[in-house]
Amino acid sequence: MKKIIYLIAIFAFATFNSMVANSLFIEDHVVVSINQNDLIIISDVAKVMEYAKVKGLSDRAADQVKLADEAYTKGVQLMQQSDNVKAILSFKTALKNYKRAKLNDDALNFPNLQLALAHQLSNDARNQKKVLRYLELVTNSVEKEKEWLYNLAILNYLNRNEELAAEQLEAVIKMDKNFFKAYGNLAAVYQAINDSKKADKVLTRLKYAQDDLAEKQRKEQLALAKKKEKAKNSNKADKIEKKSTPPKGINIDPTSLLAKRDGKSVLKNETITAFDDRLRKKLREGQELYDQGIVLFNSGEFTLAIKAFKSALKKFNQAKVSQLTLSYVNTNLAMSYYRSSEKRDQKKVGPVIEMLSKQVYDDRDLTYNIAVMQYGLGKKEKAIELLEKCNSLDKYFLLSYQNQVAIHNELDDLKSAKKAFKNHEKYKNELTEVYKEYVRTGVKNSDVDLSFLDGAIFRVALGDFSEFNMPIDIYLHDDLITVPLGNDFFTFICGNYDSYKKAESYLLKVSSNGYENAFIIAFKDGVRTDFASEF
Repeated sequence: MKKIIYLIAIFAFATFNSMVANSLFIEDHVVVSINQNDLIIISDVAKVMEYAKVKGLSDRAADQVKLADEAYTKGVQLMQQSDNVKAILSFKTALKNYKRAKLNDDALNFPNLQLALAHQLSNDARNQKKVLRYLELVTNSVEKEKEWLYNLAILNYLNRNEELAAEQLEAVIKMDKNFFKAYGNLAAVYQAINDSKKADKVLTRLKYAQDDLAEKQRKEQLALAKKKEKAKNSNKADKIEKKSTPPKGINIDPTSLLAKRDGKSVLKNETITAFDDRLRKKLREGQELYDQGIVLFNSGEFTLAIKAFKSALKKFNQAKVSQLTLSYVNTNLAMSYYRSSEKRDQKKVGPVIEMLSKQVYDDRDLTYNIAVMQYGLGKKEKAIELLEKCNSLDKYFLLSYQNQVAIHNELDDLKSAKKAFKNHEKYKNELTEVYKEYVRTGVKNSDVDLSFLDGAIFRVALGDFSEFNMPIDIYLHDDLITVPLGNDFFTFICGNYDSYKKAESYLLKVSSNGYENAFIIAFKDGVRTDFASEF
């Protein structure tokens, strides 16, 4: 009897979802529209080399592709944060380096289309006029990519090429009848060209497609319920050997190296009044060169950064500064060597690190940067030791725990990976509660540094779905970002909120509408932070 009631409940739930979806189309002549918010920000840097079809690259070309990939990825991150002006610069850098690697036009489709998107989303009329310039460079090969064909259609519509937009949206629907967002956009195109008959037909097709998917999901739910009931009755669940699976971490990313300290903060341990006028001049010159090195490093000009930091060291040595001050400069010099594309520079990383003062390791950020470099040098155990040091300095430095998990997994140390993951979850939850309390009361906890969330953008991660189990309303969320995971699975992220409260309000809404695994994530300066808050 319980089994029957369970199956009926599932059937009723599926039927209710279908009714909700269909209610959108009860009224005749539904008015729909298209704007630039309908564009989908896609993170797919791997597509570039997939379409390049290059059997082998020279060392120089490989270096150029590496730099291009980094700039491309950075551009996507900036677009996700609505910083489209900076995104344009990143994509231009990516395109320049891809061209230096002599990639074909099919491969260049993706940076060209990203540039078209960034210009369109910039809300600058001068930039928007340049969109067509990039669209004209796009080859037909990109039409194999459903999401990009969709974006191409929206861009064409926004730039007054309605007929082509309609053709492309029809092609998208032909490729995937469950790409529901495309139906509404296609109907909007037909309405814009005063063809209400075709628009109504498209909306009717949407209703039927949604009904078909709802029926498929209902059958899958019923089948799953039967399977669970069968397993329960046969006691198979008790016989299944549960294997310990390692928790997922985050691999150390060499591009995460960031030079933060300016020249003034580097000299904080020096008593300036103890220097005479001649030595103060050397200090100022060293400080200026150091600041130049910081800007060059963070701009990806690593060879020039090396020269700047070496010149700064020369001036500081002449001024007879402390070993700790020199170590700050040497840390950034080591980072520049590490990121350099020249092998002879990379060989210098280890010796420079060995020169550093022990006091450097009292700084969390510098210690983390050194851990990244040690990992890159193959010294995984040393990297773990330094990452643990980071957490002794700041227990809420979540990225460090995640890196530890990843390295322990590489070393097949499941026990240590689980321990690091447990710490990550513990302090992530504590940090979330601390931040929530701050948001609600306005009172900061003096023991917790929340500056990494200053000026952050909050978004709602809706979950991971395949093309066949996507919620019917997935494409109706504002500011939707689609991240391909492979094997027809995608991560969907929506919203663009300048406060946690706004994101939390939307999270409550989507959680009550069936998105049980949704949670809040935060981005700062185009990069996802370690902050995450579940419902």
